[in-house]
Amino acid sequence: MEINQLIKDGMKYQEAVEFIEYNTNKPFDLELNKIYNIDAFNLLAELDENSVDLLILDPNYQDWVDFNKRGLIVEAVRVLKQTGNILCFTKQPFDFELRNEVNHIFRREIVWTFTNGGAWVSNRMPLVSHQKIYHCVIDNKKSFFNERTGIDYSESTKSFKRSKKVFEGYEKDGKEFKKNKDGVWLRDHLHFNKPHTGKIPSKPQELYEILIKCYCPKNGLVVEPFSGSGNFAKTCIRQNKNYLGSELDKKVFDYSIANVNECGKLF
Repeated sequence: MEINQLIKDGMKYQEAVEFIEYNTNKPFDLELNKIYNIDAFNLLAELDENSVDLLILDPNYQDWVDFNKRGLIVEAVRVLKQTGNILCFTKQPFDFELRNEVNHIFRREIVWTFTNGGAWVSNRMPLVSHQKIYHCVIDNKKSFFNERTGIDYSESTKSFKRSKKVFEGYEKDGKEFKKNKDGVWLRDHLHFNKPHTGKIPSKPQELYEILIKCYCPKNGLVVEPFSGSGNFAKTCIRQNKNYLGSELDKKVFDYSIANVNECGKLF
């Protein structure tokens, strides 16, 4: 928990010192389905080993280097179930060191693209209009995965039978494709525009709907230590899944509470 950030957010020095001491030393029992106004590491420290089904890590991307040094991924692995999943959000140029940090648990990269809110990094390079999601697991043979997104097929999609496979004397009839009632298969490229929440850090509700559906089982626990707008919690409420979150910035925290309360889940 950085005192400079608290002062920047409007706290006086002594208030910031007392806030840090209070949140660092305060023991408490976590209640499910709440977002706390505490530091991300404090939230993780309160979680039991092998207790989380899906951990979403979405900090300010420039902070990844510091968080890696402080052991964020180590803590994430500690609290994750053997069947669990970790989703790490990042973008260029902060993705390289994170990719190295999670190499031992890395499973797949998902690319999230958008056509609004692109960022200029140089007048000699393309506009940045995508971010990365590193999917990580402890055991790729045990980790939960629901391949169906719930998204309807396009109107042009029709059932068909694939052509026969023939290779050096080997011959096999092609498989028949039929629409699945649970929607299309998850792809490693997802396109949703950024939500209009101003300075409040937020990801699209539609993106959370897919990721939480595909990577967290029914009645599972989703943890987001950098909760931002709280959209992840709204998805959990809709999908009847448990959640825990933390957001240190008081203004963002207050926004997230109001946002989640729109679902009727009062804190």
